[in-house]
Amino acid sequence: MNKKKKVIIGVVVFILAVAVGYALFSDTLTINGTATAKGEFELTYLCEIDESGVASIGQGDCIVSGNTITTTSTLSKPNESVIYRVTVTNTGTIPAVLKTVTSPNNYTQTGTPGDEMYTDMSTMLFAQYFVCDDAGFGECNYGLGNSAIESANIVIEPGESKYIAILHGWADSSYLDMEQPAIPAEGATINYNLTFGFGQKTN
Repeated sequence: MNKKKKVIIGVVVFILAVAVGYALFSDTLTINGTATAKGEFELTYLCEIDESGVASIGQGDCIVSGNTITTTSTLSKPNESVIYRVTVTNTGTIPAVLKTVTSPNNYTQTGTPGDEMYTDMSTMLFAQYFVCDDAGFGECNYGLGNSAIESANIVIEPGESKYIAILHGWADSSYLDMEQPAIPAEGATINYNLTFGFGQKTN
């Protein structure tokens, strides 16, 4: 075989190698499998009566069961109130986002869609919750209904806390030009519970 033929064969082999390589690398690469994010999802709840800045405080009790907070207040007269502070701390290793807040005795106010609270017009008792960034209730989302929770994007990073203020009150109907219901000698009691549905942050 002369030198000319060797050169031609060498060029042909090179071209074939380049063509095959290009075909291999330009093909679509598909990888099938499942990815699972590893981490620990865990929240702790602490509930206590907040006695700072409240002019008139009734008797109150707060029970934590899982992610459900049950508050019971006994008020002796109109204009009396109790505020509870619920501290939710992310003791896990992955962020948690608030997705739902449910209560059997919440209703959505017609005047402000998305703001949920409890009211009993027969007694003028009411309850309202707020989700706040600090223990002093400085930056708060006002009583979010489930329709507004997603847009609020309330996230608790690992090691951080959010604070939920739960307000119980006895309204003075004279401010609303309404007749005040009779005041029972034993006072009036509010039972109010909230279940907070936190989940893993997905984005």
